[in-house]
Amino acid sequence: MADNTRMQEEMRALQEQIATLKDSLTSQGYSVADQVRDTASSAFSGAARKVDGATRYARNEAASVAGIVREHPTATSTALLGAALVGGLLGYLLGSQTAEEPRRRWY
Repeated sequence: MADNTRMQEEMRALQEQIATLKDSLTSQGYSVADQVRDTASSAFSGAARKVDGATRYARNEAASVAGIVREHPTATSTALLGAALVGGLLGYLLGSQTAEEPRRRWY
């Protein structure tokens, strides 16, 4: 009987230690989760600020280009026509190049 009582006491002690470890791990897990959440939140807010800045920059540049196009429609159409002609000429030259015919052996 003494051994049985002693084993039960040791089991209770082990169960108490396991419960204490479980509580400790739970609190540490919550702490780490809070740190990760805070870090992710600050990273996302920083990224959102950068995306907002890039969006504003793109809008300003688009408005600037649109203003230039409105002020100089002839120059714009001439530049676009010139770029199209150069592109067409390059495409024609690249497309018209023929591959060198392989040497044929005469038997």
